[in-house]
Amino acid sequence: MADDIQMYIRKNPEASIPNIIENASDRRISKSTLLRIVEEYKITLNKVIKVDNVIISQMKRYMEEYPMKKQKEIADRFNLSESYVGLLIQKFNMPYNLKRKQKVYLKASELAIYVKEHPEKTYQEIANKFNVSRESVINQIKKNNISYVSKIKKEKKEIDINALRTFIDDNPELSVKRIAKHFNVAEATIKMRIKKYEIQYKAKRTKNKP
Repeated sequence: MADDIQMYIRKNPEASIPNIIENASDRRISKSTLLRIVEEYKITLNKVIKVDNVIISQMKRYMEEYPMKKQKEIADRFNLSESYVGLLIQKFNMPYNLKRKQKVYLKASELAIYVKEHPEKTYQEIANKFNVSRESVINQIKKNNISYVSKIKKEKKEIDINALRTFIDDNPELSVKRIAKHFNVAEATIKMRIKKYEIQYKAKRTKNKP
């Protein structure tokens, strides 16, 4: 499949992603598969390719909400290649700050005070406040026995429905379990969203391993 894609792009250097998906191979290609192959084989795509404006807006909001996320994490979240995300960040002036990669130390005393004053905050909201990772907040709370009731259930419910719909459209072959893993939520949450928002999806059976 990689050879087919490379040959098609060489013959059609201005082809867009939808064109490549539709015409590059006789086999069905999803967007995620295409971008994975592009990344793995270092295939150069047309840099003027545009993604949907809705996805651009979602990416900007995601970077603002999760300032500690690295480029690879953003790429994984939106099912894109890391290099393509880099191009989008530059082209659309997205709020991605390279300084987020620098190590920031979280003081347990400051964390304890903030958690006491804002008990309703989730791990991620606390992490955003101190410009650290969610894992750093969790580790400090556990390590220093800081009194805090996890709001993990609240966090898990916050799924971007447009992102879920797009991901399912691009990956119709994935099971609910794989979709849930991608969005870091329970399978029941995905099933509930699919039913509530009438997302087109045919459940896949999980094959029993021998």
